[in-house]
Amino acid sequence: MVAYASYTAQEFLTTPDDAIFARLVRSDAVSGFSQFSHKQGWSWGEAVRLMKSACEQLIAANVRYSDVGVVLEYRIPRREKRLDAAFLFRETIAVVEFKAGSSTATSDALAQVADYCLDLAYYHAESQGLKIVPIVCSTEAQSSHVVPTSDATLIEDTQCVGEANFVALLIRIANDDGKGSSDDISHEQWCSSSYRPIPGVIETTVSLFNKHGSEDINAALADRDTIDRSMQAIEGIARESRERSQKILCLLTGVPGAGKTLTGLRIAHSPAFLQAGWRSVFLSGNGPLLKVLKAALAADYKDRQGCTKAIAQRHAESLLHSVHAYLAEAQKSQSPPSESIVIFDEAQRAWDAAKMQKMAARQRSFGAVSELASAVAATSEPAQILEVMNRHARGVMVVALCGSGQEIHDGEAGVGEWIAARNQSYANWRLICSPSAIERAGVDAAGVNAEVWPSMHLSSSIRSHRALEHADWVDAVLTGRPKDARRHIDYTGFPIALVRRLDDARAWLRKTTLGSRRFGLVASSGCSRLRPYGLEVSAGFRKELDYAEWFTAPRGDLRSSFALETAATEFECQGLELDRVAVCWGWDLTVGDGELLPRTFRGTNWTNVRRPREREYTINKYRVLLTRAREGMVLWVPLGDEEDPTRSPFEMDRLADYLVDCGVQPIRQSAESEAKRPPIPTEGGQRFRSKAATQSERRRPPC
Repeated sequence: MVAYASYTAQEFLTTPDDAIFARLVRSDAVSGFSQFSHKQGWSWGEAVRLMKSACEQLIAANVRYSDVGVVLEYRIPRREKRLDAAFLFRETIAVVEFKAGSSTATSDALAQVADYCLDLAYYHAESQGLKIVPIVCSTEAQSSHVVPTSDATLIEDTQCVGEANFVALLIRIANDDGKGSSDDISHEQWCSSSYRPIPGVIETTVSLFNKHGSEDINAALADRDTIDRSMQAIEGIARESRERSQKILCLLTGVPGAGKTLTGLRIAHSPAFLQAGWRSVFLSGNGPLLKVLKAALAADYKDRQGCTKAIAQRHAESLLHSVHAYLAEAQKSQSPPSESIVIFDEAQRAWDAAKMQKMAARQRSFGAVSELASAVAATSEPAQILEVMNRHARGVMVVALCGSGQEIHDGEAGVGEWIAARNQSYANWRLICSPSAIERAGVDAAGVNAEVWPSMHLSSSIRSHRALEHADWVDAVLTGRPKDARRHIDYTGFPIALVRRLDDARAWLRKTTLGSRRFGLVASSGCSRLRPYGLEVSAGFRKELDYAEWFTAPRGDLRSSFALETAATEFECQGLELDRVAVCWGWDLTVGDGELLPRTFRGTNWTNVRRPREREYTINKYRVLLTRAREGMVLWVPLGDEEDPTRSPFEMDRLADYLVDCGVQPIRQSAESEAKRPPIPTEGGQRFRSKAATQSERRRPPC
């Protein structure tokens, strides 16, 4: 991260205005932003004037404040924005957004300063654990006010002031700063601090494929030890493949949110491969994921190139490919493809032979590609990928990115099918895989002639950057181990709340999600009995929705996730993420005596799922849902209705108790709810929702 200028308060006060202005202009000229204008120059002049006045009065109040750090125009990587100013005290950072000539703190200004502060709190090493105060200074404002933030965030309330109150606010912040003997934060050290963001899948895809901000993206991902280790291993394997003309299958596994897709995107854009002349292709069988990523690519390309929407869409279509369409095209001839490297995302969801045979003669549509598949041999999708790549006479590599415990539908073969396909027909291929792949496939490494490399497994979630053990928490919850779950939860770093009314979940999301962060509802496709609460998850209903808009449209657009009117199921959100989510729990996964009970709704009743594979599918649905959030989530467990046997209150009460036992924090209900119900004990070991609730309370409309 680079600041245009930084000083101590004393240095800033004694530096001539012209020298400060010249430094800002020079820095702007080489920054690549190219935003300088007369208005910008005037705004800088106003900011410098106010900041000098503040420094003068701070030093007059206490000479110790001479060493307070003053930073101007601090660049936030990948956001293509700069925070206007920051004051660095001992244990407090005041981040200032100046609005020269404005009399109000607009919603855009509030969101902007909140984004800056959250980025510092989450990713900036020198800001970790410090008090961060957002300030919007609208110079013409005649009064001050405070915009409160939730306790579930890492920043303080936003202070909105005018010129008249700006200095007084900074003096108050300084006086409230830590009273210890520590020195003020060094502005040089703060400005040169490491910054370790975790880019989202959509952001990474747009940056890498459309060739902007890619240096920041690569730097961010390379800073993650496990990803970097895996990248180095794969580049070394590819080098051996080229030099020795070897054909290699790599099974890269990872826990939910570990960065498998991000790693795959980096492989596809590896400079080492490009320099060697090895072409690569990024494939996925996840239709909703491809649709969302292509929509984001097209929108970005249209904005940057000024082209038509149709041209932008064609550009996006050329970058990401459906594995089904890729195989259909490959079956038209026996020629080898132009690519030497195939990256198959969500490879655990590759179809088995039965599913491939079922789909082979059916007209299919994936994104913008529709074709009538030709008849092919009854082989699995992994076998067909290997057959296509085996046509090459020289070395090739297939990298299968496999999620742990994320098979969610019938016909998804799992990691074992990749090993089986290689052993049955392509034994000459080297198989390099992780210990997790061997374990999940239920095979012996020596027996399948596999090379087991620990570097082929991404063991830590990076999606939830404040809770690296979140995947372990989810696994403990879904395997009936509440004591283990409590050891892995971190409410401060990654809040997980529990409510019993859908409106309270919506309110929690709106209150705790700041800046431009995105939030939304997610729910299992198997819980049709959320319908009485206004949430429809049937396949027919979801087919009519545009989930590309749901994931990318801005606030105010009723099609977006921000509207909180529709939920994404595991099928729409697998491989993607939101900053905060509300997981809408249903009756398809309840709690019995020490275990979770997967169920399916048939006719008018719930039926227990008995087949092991189908039970795993249901549990994995919730594994996907519970790992979509980057910064926090709320779990909504409905109250149920005693007059509706398909919405048992007892089952939901027991589930709520179980989740609290797993460490989830119940939160207060809405004011309307509180006024109508007796107090509910929430201390450890007590019930979150009393069974003694009256029938009238149960029968109240849910939302």
